[in-house]
Amino acid sequence: MEEKKKNKNIFLKCILILFLIFISLYFMDNLGYYNIATKNKILTEEQIKEFENDVKNGSSIDIKEYVKDNTNYRNTYSNIGYNLSECIDNVLNKGLKNLGNILKKLFQNE
Repeated sequence: MEEKKKNKNIFLKCILILFLIFISLYFMDNLGYYNIATKNKILTEEQIKEFENDVKNGSSIDIKEYVKDNTNYRNTYSNIGYNLSECIDNVLNKGLKNLGNILKKLFQNE
């Protein structure tokens, strides 16, 4: 009797996990996560026409020229984060350098 209940629980757990995976993938697709992740891999109509013209003209072709991301991700919060990290970096670098100089002076045998 107990073995049947254990098997039923394992089966239900597997179904629940698969359902949760399906729901998360469904929402990621609807929210555009997949489109954002593949944005740099898809050529737009203009880029395809430019590529075809370059092939016709015999120009040198490099795929990196056609797949450029010009999206600007900067905003107030990213600027604040960047400036804060720069300040912390400067304080730690200068502070450790000064600490090293102080320790050198203390332990020098003159």
